[in-house]
Amino acid sequence: MEKIGILKKNNVQIDNSLEFWGDINFYNANLKEYKDSLKDKLENLEYYKNKQDFENYGILAHSTKSEAKYLGFANEAEIFFQHEKAGKERNKEFIDSHYEELENTINKIQAILEEYFASNNEDEKKCILIADDSSIMLNFIEQTIGKEYKIVKVSNGKKAIEKLNELSIYAILLDLNMPNINGFEVLEYLKNNNLIEKIPVVVITGDDSKETIKKAFSYPILDVLNKPFKENNIQRILVSIKSFYEKNKK
Repeated sequence: MEKIGILKKNNVQIDNSLEFWGDINFYNANLKEYKDSLKDKLENLEYYKNKQDFENYGILAHSTKSEAKYLGFANEAEIFFQHEKAGKERNKEFIDSHYEELENTINKIQAILEEYFASNNEDEKKCILIADDSSIMLNFIEQTIGKEYKIVKVSNGKKAIEKLNELSIYAILLDLNMPNINGFEVLEYLKNNNLIEKIPVVVITGDDSKETIKKAFSYPILDVLNKPFKENNIQRILVSIKSFYEKNKK
């Protein structure tokens, strides 16, 4: 979910705004438009101030205020309101003496929204679940693909199943030999819950015996990575995972 805590810690009245917009996605779309417009708003406000075009200065301060208010920036909206009022009253002295405050307020909103949407981009990464009882292996895979994907690491099959019930999982890299619940038991869980053909699974194992490999492929897994493997082996697997989803779109 979106990092609304970033907004709340900056005193954005997110709950009131969601009541108005009705939907977080609709709210976010308008919030992003507002963020993208702030640079132009500031440039135009400065232009009208320098030209002493008080009418247009007040009109722009009004729209900036209204949008801020609807999006939960109530305290900031009050500052914009004062400039709207000053524009209508042609109060050059107030505008000149308080313009830096307006500028800082717009820059503050911009910084908050940049942080907010950066955190959302992180959340939008596809989630790969890695189940392996080796912390070295978990960290190696995370370092290899962690910039492109959100990595969830677990050390046994029980935790893997818990994450499957909590998160939307894009793909699974599954060790077979784990404590508590092993990899084959996780595969059985995926099969019994109609997940194994929906989520691509790559088995990672240090056991390359024919019996183990044959048993692994008795499930509709995507592939097997034999330990030890290198970065290029993981990249090859990522291509296969993407192909899996491309084929399922057709």
